Amino acid sequence: MDANAYYRDFDLESINVTLRFCQQEYGDVNCVVWDASLVLAKYLETLFLKNNKTFDSKRVIELGSGLGCVGLAAACFGANVQLTDLPENLHQLKRNVDENMPWLKGSVQTVALTWGTTFESEPYDFLLMADCIYYPEVVEALVKTMTELTAPNTVILICQELRETEKQKNTWQMFLNLLIEHFEISYVPEEEQHPIFRSSDIVLINAKKKKIAK
Repeated sequence: MDANAYYRDFDLESINVTLRFCQQEYGDVNCVVWDASLVLAKYLETLFLKNNKTFDSKRVIELGSGLGCVGLAAACFGANVQLTDLPENLHQLKRNVDENMPWLKGSVQTVALTWGTTFESEPYDFLLMADCIYYPEVVEALVKTMTELTAPNTVILICQELRETEKQKNTWQMFLNLLIEHFEISYVPEEEQHPIFRSSDIVLINAKKKKIAK
C-alpha cells in the first residue's frame, strides 16, 4: 500500500456488510470517499430496505466513480454495475473493487469514460453520480453523456455537496441550467433520506429524462 494511503470502513447495516476503501491522504478529487457519496450510498440502502428487489439484476452506471463507494453499494444490493472514471483513475478504483469483491451480490466492471465521448450502451436502469460537479469546463460534456446513457424510465440520482466558493456556486448553477433542458428534476427531502447520512448542505436530486415530443 502507498505510504500516504489508509483504509476507511463504511457499514451497510441492512445486509451486515462493511465496505473498505483505500484512500489517499492527499491527491486530486478522487483520492477520498466524499460525504456526498456516503449520503447517496445510504439512500440506496433506504430504497433497498423499502423493496429488497429494487436493484436485483438492474443495469447501473456510476459516473465519476472515484473510489467506487456508491456503485459498490448498489452491487451489494444486487445490481450489475459499471463504475466509470477517467483512465488514469481506474487503478485505485479497481483496487477497491478487489477489496470488496466478497460482498457483491451483483457484478462490477470498471470502465474508462471521458464525459462527452461516445460510449456505446443501451440505456441503463439507474445512473448514479456523487460530487461530480467541480469543473465548469466539463459540465456540458457531463450532461451530454447523461442524455446518451439514459431513457425516460432510467432512475437518475445526483448527490452533490454545495460548497461556498463562487466558482462552485456558479458551476453548480451552470449544471442545473443545462440539466433542466433535458431532464425533469425533483429534490429528495431530507426526511426521506437516511436518518444519519444526510445533510442540509448536500442535495439529492431525482432526475427523469424528458420524453421527446413527436
